[in-house]
Amino acid sequence: MDETLRRLRLREEELARVQRIGQIGGLEVDLREGAFRNKRSPEYLAVHGLPPESENETHEAWVARIHPEDRDRVVSHFQRSVFGTDVEYEAEYRIVRPSDRAVRWILAKAEIQRDELGKPVKLIGAHIDITARRTAEEQRELIARELQHRIGNIFAVVGSLISMAARAEPASAKFAEGIVERIASLNRAHGIVLKSSERAPDTLLELIGRLIAPYNVGATPLITMNGDEVRVGQSASTAIALVLHELATNAVKHGSLSVPGGTVEIKVQASGDDVRLRWGEFGGPMVDGEPQRRGFGSLLVDRAVKSQLGARMHFAWLPSGLVVEIEMTKSRLKT
Repeated sequence: MDETLRRLRLREEELARVQRIGQIGGLEVDLREGAFRNKRSPEYLAVHGLPPESENETHEAWVARIHPEDRDRVVSHFQRSVFGTDVEYEAEYRIVRPSDRAVRWILAKAEIQRDELGKPVKLIGAHIDITARRTAEEQRELIARELQHRIGNIFAVVGSLISMAARAEPASAKFAEGIVERIASLNRAHGIVLKSSERAPDTLLELIGRLIAPYNVGATPLITMNGDEVRVGQSASTAIALVLHELATNAVKHGSLSVPGGTVEIKVQASGDDVRLRWGEFGGPMVDGEPQRRGFGSLLVDRAVKSQLGARMHFAWLPSGLVVEIEMTKSRLKT
């Protein structure tokens, strides 16, 4: 028995050390009879900036610690989860720590245990300090918005210069108008790549249509698309936009769109949870095998496809033109 107790204490010490290192705090909440009787671990108290005597703090004390801008949202979500039918609970929100008044981001994850009638019995979970992650995300978003703003200004200046030049050549006004519209379309498509604030497309075909619009201003479209309707989320939209933007850029520089008469065909095929996007180039310069080196854009695309889409990307450098296939799942595309 003594050996068993010794091993148990060692295990508890190891668990406590892991929680301290990972800035993770454990908690239990007794939910019986609609009450919230809390038990907080020492690591939880450290994350939240609470003294040892707050081990059994009240539910109201936790609510008061939530940042005012997040409080209503978090409390409503918590109550819906507990008094509904959920068996899992997850939320991200800010707190104001009593110890130093610092604002910290918390990721709360928990399991809700219920009795045979579905009534809540106990909540067991963990609070993780994700402040560093959220700060990094906010910095990236700020940089992306600044980049989009500066690129948008460049597009606007180029469009204005073309319009100004056309005033001196009235016969070229119609042609200049088309060029300005194409630049504006390219700017809108580029905004999707940089995760702009405009509404995310609802379907993959809608997203593709917006991305290829700058290349299809003439009577005969250079890039065509067809296939199945598949829903797409904001994160997946960004990754897909990045991939197609890179493929289109390379096609204009080296591939089928670099010569008159060259075209691109995009197909979307869905079967069950599997989705296959095919990019095929036709009528361009003869392809002489796989390139000897990959540029930064290709490496960036490969990383985006794997990390954001969990997808597989296949290249075939056929003599008639480049063919690229991306294998994805509907579940990942919805993110």
